[in-house]
Amino acid sequence: MFEGDKEKYKKFLKNLENALAEADIQKRIREIVRDTKGLAAIDAVEADKQNEHDLEKNKKIKKSFDEQAQRIAELQEENDEQAASIKALKRAKEQQEHENSKLAEQVKNQAWELAQKNEELRSAAAAAGKLEQDYEKINAANAKLQRELNAWQKEFAEPVKFYQLYRKLPAAVRENFANVIADESVIAFILSGSDIDNICSFWDSMKRNYYQLQAERDTLLQILEYLLSVCNIYQGEQVFALIKDEEGKYFDDDLHMRSENCSRYTGAIERVLLPGIWNNRLARANRKALVEYGA
Repeated sequence: MFEGDKEKYKKFLKNLENALAEADIQKRIREIVRDTKGLAAIDAVEADKQNEHDLEKNKKIKKSFDEQAQRIAELQEENDEQAASIKALKRAKEQQEHENSKLAEQVKNQAWELAQKNEELRSAAAAAGKLEQDYEKINAANAKLQRELNAWQKEFAEPVKFYQLYRKLPAAVRENFANVIADESVIAFILSGSDIDNICSFWDSMKRNYYQLQAERDTLLQILEYLLSVCNIYQGEQVFALIKDEEGKYFDDDLHMRSENCSRYTGAIERVLLPGIWNNRLARANRKALVEYGA
């Protein structure tokens, strides 16, 4: 503070002190003090009223606060419940996502397995188609074999029949033809029996043993006639034939041969004992018929 200002301040204080010393001023001050105390009392009453108002207001505020606190607690509880629910839903979602992932993996695996099965089915269908084709080929081959078998049976039915007929003859009878007819198989029987020289030797053996053969004569004659038919097949024409239907004809030295029972030189033929073999190509008999005639 400057020196001039200090002087002024001191002068102000001196004037104030003088003024306060005056009786009128002091009286007025005492009145003001009394008024101040009344005002204080009034202020105290007003303050009490204000305090009661504030207390009531505070009670209301407290009540509102308690209510708000209660509501907050309820909201917190609801929030906790919702949080728990959300947490449970989150766990359920995670579990569902896990299940969905597993299901997706299963679907993927099943799709792969289905693709494998479809591939297996396609392969099986292709194999079945091939089997069906093979089956048709086998059926066709079997049908062909059956036709060939039928043809073979038809072709070899007679050879087998006469081979078995020959094989059923007593061994002692077949022994007479062992050097002429081979009987170890059907083929051997046909090959040996279809040669004209062997057939003639077969005829010779029949003539030589004629009276010993007896019951086997008819069977041997059937075989002789069959062998001649086979021989003709190999010749490609009917070269050879049996001289057999001669009963009632007059004896012909070019066709006939007398049996031991003939009592005279010539006559009408009564019975053919053993048919002869006629050669159409040479127009002569390879073997004459053995015949007999009466007196």
